[in-house]
Amino acid sequence: MDNASSPTPLYYRVYAVMRERIIRGYYRSDMPIPSEAELAETFSVSRITIRKAMEMLTKEHLVTRSRGRGTFVSDRSKENQLNRAVVSNVDGLLTYLNTVGESTRLKVISLDTGEAPPRICASMNVSPQAELVRSARVRALDGRPYSLSIAYLLPEVGGMLKRKDLATTNMIDLVQQSGAVVEKVEQTLTATLADDYAARHLEIPVGAPLMLVTRLFFDAQGKAFYAAEIFYCADRYEYRVSLTRENGKDFSVDKH
Repeated sequence: MDNASSPTPLYYRVYAVMRERIIRGYYRSDMPIPSEAELAETFSVSRITIRKAMEMLTKEHLVTRSRGRGTFVSDRSKENQLNRAVVSNVDGLLTYLNTVGESTRLKVISLDTGEAPPRICASMNVSPQAELVRSARVRALDGRPYSLSIAYLLPEVGGMLKRKDLATTNMIDLVQQSGAVVEKVEQTLTATLADDYAARHLEIPVGAPLMLVTRLFFDAQGKAFYAAEIFYCADRYEYRVSLTRENGKDFSVDKH
């Protein structure tokens, strides 16, 4: 982690990235997070720096440190229950995705099969040990990285994916070509920070602000078959919503 171009202390930058990872469910609650030595190697900093960052996370009750066992993520299930889905139009989303596809270029980073992060398994209602098809791609706009997309699909939907198709075709088109029908989509938007993986592929500093869009696609039986996490460079992405009043319905505020 390069400290030359940032006035923010190294330990705070590590803390910020680790905090975002914890909040996003990057680590399983029943498994210890990487050791100080492993994190020091990942972030290219000293163990003292990692220790100071972990002390800050401990004070926020985001992690629990146990001598002889390691450091574990604190239970955040009650906070996660506060999230609510916003209902919108699926056709409008698919139209938007096609527009994005026409305006950008794709680069395939990876395509494999393996376990997904706990947050993805929970949202798709699959076992943490389930084998999912995973892909990572970068979209470029005007010759610069615009977004990093990480997809997780059930094998029966993503098992036939090919790298050459991922380099030219929107994922949602490939998904529908496999026979899947999108009946419902849940979408959330959150602000986050770039970890080492996102920073490398988006060509930005670790800790840079990002907009994270998470989409969960369901079939007619209500089964989630495809989850996507899209990280957008904060200075290149804007999410806009137009709200209109329904005819014949007045807005009122209850007085208490």
